[in-house]
Amino acid sequence: MTAVHGGDLIAIGQAFGRDPAALLDFSANINPLGPPVAVSALLRAAAERPTLLGAYPDPRARKLTAALAARAAIAEHAIVVANGSAALLDVSVRALAVRRCVVPVPAFSEYARALAAAGAEMIPFELRADEAFALDAERLTARVREVGADTCLLSNPHNPTGRGEPGAGLHALAARLERVPCAMIVDEAFVDYAPGLSVLDAGRPLGARTIVLRSLTKFYGIPALRIGYGIAPAAIAERIRALLPSWPVGTLEQQAALAVLADAPYAQETLRTNASARAALVSDLERLGARTFVPAANFVFCDVRRRFAADATVLRDALIHEHGIVVRTFDDPRYLRVAVRTPKDNTRLINALSTYPANPNTGVYRKR
Repeated sequence: MTAVHGGDLIAIGQAFGRDPAALLDFSANINPLGPPVAVSALLRAAAERPTLLGAYPDPRARKLTAALAARAAIAEHAIVVANGSAALLDVSVRALAVRRCVVPVPAFSEYARALAAAGAEMIPFELRADEAFALDAERLTARVREVGADTCLLSNPHNPTGRGEPGAGLHALAARLERVPCAMIVDEAFVDYAPGLSVLDAGRPLGARTIVLRSLTKFYGIPALRIGYGIAPAAIAERIRALLPSWPVGTLEQQAALAVLADAPYAQETLRTNASARAALVSDLERLGARTFVPAANFVFCDVRRRFAADATVLRDALIHEHGIVVRTFDDPRYLRVAVRTPKDNTRLINALSTYPANPNTGVYRKR
């Protein structure tokens, strides 16, 4: 089961004959608070400074790198800034010369794409619904040994299930894999929603062959500005830099990242509002009869077969056609995933789902 990237409302609008601007998007997990006010102020100011746009950006993003290193309590040479965590994933796979990679599934589809682009084999490792998609370190290590994998690629909080694994456990897993030997790439794109889950939390040192990838766009509501960063041992970080283009991040992206990192009240408000809205959304989905899995980030993964359509894609299409609401589905027809948006938006989703009761004879929804 894979999770493609959400947010392509243009394609959805064309496929369903809907105005993309009128669609309510639960398929992409972007902070519903919108960007911090400092970002808007920065963009307005940039329009009045033609010299800013007429100069090349700092190719090493020195100020931003220093700020990120201070925030992560790690050396600057371990930080690599680029145009999004997806771009860093591509070069990380190449920097490690990955040939056989174990990936816990369900998984974000970018993993398969990045591995295929590098000519590497993706070997799935099934996470089990009856175990709430928990990561079994012993079983994973055994799988790595069995197939002779040189790398393991995973996410925490996990995408798409939202499961959060303790950072200490992943740190121990990285050490165990190094003895195989096997490198580990940890995608922490959503870790700002659960900072205690980071493999580097509590001052834990970075593993000798561990790469951590992080995003600066989802939590801060600025996906149009492509920026993310990686944390890696010095030699690996230098190989990653060598594979990036000469100016991997623009000036405005660098300045926007500095602005959002300095806005502690925004981060605190995001954590508060997300936790409240997420709890209410989980409760409402369970009340409707869907089975949800405890989320650690800003989205909810659920099994809808107990209540709605036998095939979740049918429910997805109906929501678009009849309510202008977009949710995420997968190649496994049991599951869908919804972002945590504002209470008003979440209520609109729940009200729309409430119009599709289960058919007691067939198990397939019918319109009320």
